[in-house]
Amino acid sequence: MIEKELIVPLPVWATDPSSLLITEEEYEALPDEVCKSIEVVDGRVVFCESPTPEHQRASRDLTMALLAVRPPEPRLDVLQDTDMRYRHRNPHVARSGKRFTFRRPDISVLRCLDRGARLWSDDVITAVEITSSDDEVDFNDKRAEYAAQGIPVYLIVVMDGDRIGSVEEHRLDWSGRNYQLAAVPPRRPGHRAA
Repeated sequence: MIEKELIVPLPVWATDPSSLLITEEEYEALPDEVCKSIEVVDGRVVFCESPTPEHQRASRDLTMALLAVRPPEPRLDVLQDTDMRYRHRNPHVARSGKRFTFRRPDISVLRCLDRGARLWSDDVITAVEITSSDDEVDFNDKRAEYAAQGIPVYLIVVMDGDRIGSVEEHRLDWSGRNYQLAAVPPRRPGHRAA
């Protein structure tokens, strides 16, 4: 009996890495269900995991808490999972020009937008990411990106099962290019995402 070699076709991206590059126009043409599953960094598609129910509950509870404590002035809004386009170009990308980049913070505290306006990084005063691990993307990549965009405050909420384990508060330093760890509040025993 002659054994046939099983040939598994390679995915397109393995033979053509440019297949994972996308323009803003191409992104806008994608179906909503695809848009919800990706972010774009310097024109490259980044696939995002679906959030867990615990993550979604924490996001909902934090959003409601932030909405409840907004001052009357200046007018602020709090949004969940909204595309935030980057206003400033990454200086490390080839000088050929700015590539399309957006992230979708779990929660954004921002200056109120006009109806129909897109959310840009310079509208955001606080970006919040919720993670259940020491995810390099939240702790390193997004922290550096959000600082480069000039977002004044970045909060990393670390889940411990169905509870909020800790919250790291990062504030832009005097240079406006890096975050400094401002606070890690003590853990409150028994605080659970409802």
